[in-house]
Amino acid sequence: MIAGPFESHTLNGRRFTCDAEDDAKWKLGGKNNEVKPNGDGTSRVVQSRKVDSIEGISLVIDFDNGDDEFLQDLKNSGKMFDYSGTANDGAVFAGSVQIVDDIEFSFKEGTATVSLQGKIEKQGI
Repeated sequence: MIAGPFESHTLNGRRFTCDAEDDAKWKLGGKNNEVKPNGDGTSRVVQSRKVDSIEGISLVIDFDNGDDEFLQDLKNSGKMFDYSGTANDGAVFAGSVQIVDDIEFSFKEGTATVSLQGKIEKQGI
């Protein structure tokens, strides 16, 4: 994969172009490790599961088209929805996700910043 911003993201069937300066971050699911102390001065590792995520996605939105309400309705539903994202080199990431954290709307830039969590896989690998 060639480094660069995402080209677009499709959330529950609606396609959003990305800001050209988008710097989304993909985090692989798997396990988190936490090192905890024992009473005798030794340590142990406690693992917990974590899901995939893409954070800080900067979507170009059209307020007149209701993109802001569409995104908030997806979040409010509390249900997983279909997702796909196309990177600048054509690589596709897809899965089932939900919007987490607050959606940040920028009137000046005409963008919404969202973070997604769920099952996200790079296609074709």
